[in-house]
Amino acid sequence: MANSPMVFMVPVDVATGLQKQEDVYKALVKAKTHKELDASSPTLPIYFVQSAPTRSNSGLQTLVAQFVSVSGKRPEQLTAADVQTFQTQIQNIQTKITRYGVSTDALATDMVKNGSFWASVASVYESSVIKANSNLQPGQTRYKAIYPKATFTSNMRAIVPNAPWVSADEKAAAEKVIAYLQSPDAQKIATELGLRPGVPGVELGAKFSPEYGVDPNAKYDSLRPPQPEVVAAMLKSWQEFAKKPSQVVVVVDSSGSMQGNKLPAVQSTLRQYIESLGPKEKIALIDFDSAIRSPIVVDGTPEGKERGMQFIASLQVDGGTKLYDSALYARNWLAYNLRKDAINAVVILTDGEDSESSINLEKLQQELGKSNFNSDKRIAFFTVGYGNEGEFNPEALKKIAQVNGGYYRKGDPATISTLMSELQVEF
Repeated sequence: MANSPMVFMVPVDVATGLQKQEDVYKALVKAKTHKELDASSPTLPIYFVQSAPTRSNSGLQTLVAQFVSVSGKRPEQLTAADVQTFQTQIQNIQTKITRYGVSTDALATDMVKNGSFWASVASVYESSVIKANSNLQPGQTRYKAIYPKATFTSNMRAIVPNAPWVSADEKAAAEKVIAYLQSPDAQKIATELGLRPGVPGVELGAKFSPEYGVDPNAKYDSLRPPQPEVVAAMLKSWQEFAKKPSQVVVVVDSSGSMQGNKLPAVQSTLRQYIESLGPKEKIALIDFDSAIRSPIVVDGTPEGKERGMQFIASLQVDGGTKLYDSALYARNWLAYNLRKDAINAVVILTDGEDSESSINLEKLQQELGKSNFNSDKRIAFFTVGYGNEGEFNPEALKKIAQVNGGYYRKGDPATISTLMSELQVEF
């Protein structure tokens, strides 16, 4: 029905250096700054973002493309032994990661919002570049798509199953739907969304132009997938070896308003979080009410996970909401224990408005600005408003997250598990 190739999304001021590279991923193995790629580029470290290969088609395509680049082999020629041979080069690329994510559109949107010091290179679909350039505000940087010589293409297909449980009427209806999706009117809608048409002869439309950062006549070889056992070896290698480590402080509101079904749902969610910790991930758990408790450090080892379970079991509902003080305490702890080789972040879960902090929101924002993505700390903040709006201040939580390159989400007992699972993918 339509398709979109994987490309590199980059700010226009660093595009020249990347376009000069025979193979961008090979360049990313060694280069640390954009100036190393081109003398005319700014002295800007290379900050790379991609979606997580364990949760996203584009993330898995990106990981396979990296192995293809550094090995010099086609995907279908790669073996599990090749994965072991080339995983160190993949790790070198992954050291430049700022954030993993659940979707390319989300990464492209955050890249525009947060600027080049948050990410200067993103592996996304061409349609994400078009979308990003379609919504630019005055003064925001324009982005450009760099096309690899060989790349994966997302092909959106329509398939009618040939099966006994598909009736003649259902088949006829499905064929009518497909005929509509292949019609000029429907294909025009696809191009307006930044997708290349799946029907020959349909014009690309106005958005496929340099104004939107893309080349309507781009030439690239579409890659095919490796063997399943090779994909499994790549994912295992990424999780255990190549993935950038993470260190995350999880701040949990245990004030009196968390009574009822709120705390049990959070406890269950934290248990799932801890049980799924990988060998490259470490978290520090802090709970607060009128007081702020010392962090409990948890990792993917049996002993680390046991400490996490003890923390969960010890949570009790009581007291007020020292939100701003606990946010600053978490940042200060993380800044003191910063891992330069890791993604460092704070996640705050709260169901209440600040009531007992010694600092106000403005002072907190000023303090957090000292560790944002323009600093050498690069500590991200993510906030979750838990419960019913009116019980907490969503605007305050948005401001806390936006200062430090993260985002705010609203959760409740029914959605908190899914929300935290998606948040965990970022690291």
